[in-house]
Amino acid sequence: MILQFWLAAVLLLIIAGAVFVLPFLREKNKAQADAASRNQLNKSLYEVRLAELEQDEAQGLLVDKAKIVTELQHNLLDDTSEQLPAAAVKKSSWIWLPGLVVLVFGSLSLYWSVGAYQQTAQWQDVLQRYPALQNKLFNDRSSQPSEQDLRDIMLGLRTQLAADENDADGWLLYSRLAMVFKDGELALNAVKKAHQLDPESLDIRLVYIQLKMQMGDEYSQNQAEVMLMKVLQDYPNELEAWSMYAFMALEKQDYISAVERWKKMLTLIDPESEQAAILQDSIAYAHKQINGASVESDAVQAHKAMPTAKVEKTIQAVGQTYQVQISVDKKVTVPENGFLFVFAQSAGGPAMPIAALKMNISSFPVTVELSDANSMMEGVKLSDYPEFIIKARISSDSNVNSKADRWQGESPVIKAGQETDIKLLISQQL
Repeated sequence: MILQFWLAAVLLLIIAGAVFVLPFLREKNKAQADAASRNQLNKSLYEVRLAELEQDEAQGLLVDKAKIVTELQHNLLDDTSEQLPAAAVKKSSWIWLPGLVVLVFGSLSLYWSVGAYQQTAQWQDVLQRYPALQNKLFNDRSSQPSEQDLRDIMLGLRTQLAADENDADGWLLYSRLAMVFKDGELALNAVKKAHQLDPESLDIRLVYIQLKMQMGDEYSQNQAEVMLMKVLQDYPNELEAWSMYAFMALEKQDYISAVERWKKMLTLIDPESEQAAILQDSIAYAHKQINGASVESDAVQAHKAMPTAKVEKTIQAVGQTYQVQISVDKKVTVPENGFLFVFAQSAGGPAMPIAALKMNISSFPVTVELSDANSMMEGVKLSDYPEFIIKARISSDSNVNSKADRWQGESPVIKAGQETDIKLLISQQL
């Protein structure tokens, strides 16, 4: 590919050089043609004048014919030249050369400075390493691909998809890689293409639904729910689909539906497993919401009793617990009767929350706890992630994706098992 590029570049430079030089060559040829034409005209006039002199001599009108002929010959020599002057020839022969040099080297320099040669070379290098990168990602379980490895795989995969646009599995993988780099729009477009190619694939449908859910707007949420219900009709025992369905109900604060869906999930897993314990905690949380003993009211009462003490959770912590101290910047307008959302997301991974909690806003600063007990989806635990970030968001209503009056703060990357308190300042308006 690189060789083809340079051959094409050389060909274009040759064409451009020819276009540049031809006018100068034409000018030289034209000058030579004009000189030859003028010489021929002078010779013709000389011969005509000689004929006239012959006639005048025959009529006895000339006194000194030889002198007149000599004068005519001198005039002819003065007006006739077999070649252009040396200076003109030299000028017309070499005047184009500096311009051609500037054209060639200027073009190469300009492309080297603003062109995509380095990116093209890198792309070709990635394509050569692409099979090894694929093997490292999919076959070597002991390896840990770096961020650059994943970006290179993504570039190689996109090149492969350009050659074979009907590879549904390839588009699905491309979507997952885009999710890793938090490019939601690219991920959605890729999985949409995969769904068009293979609308019956369960994996593709679940990823498509997940991305629709993450978009946040009501239309996409409704689309995701319809698609998810269709998946459950086709696969009534699909655990991941039920988990997403329960999470969808929880987002809408439809705790009764969430409990029903979590109970369905309990019938699909080992009742003694850790997943079952998490589901039981989630069901207990929902029952407290239904009965009026919400996390929000408990948090407010605890904070009123001890303004600087931590807010006690109604869900018992599971596994490693992370203390999050949340304060607000002076510029932040804290809405009355607003809500505080605290959630963890994978560092460098998808935007779907790993664990989350919500409470009514009382006053700041406030301290909350996050652990596996706050997991948002079955099978997805905070303790499974070696690195993650925690975000805190203030909203004027109970919808975390509300478009109005939202402020947010974000922690640095947190290492799994960190025991020091995590301090977070809410200062960014969304």
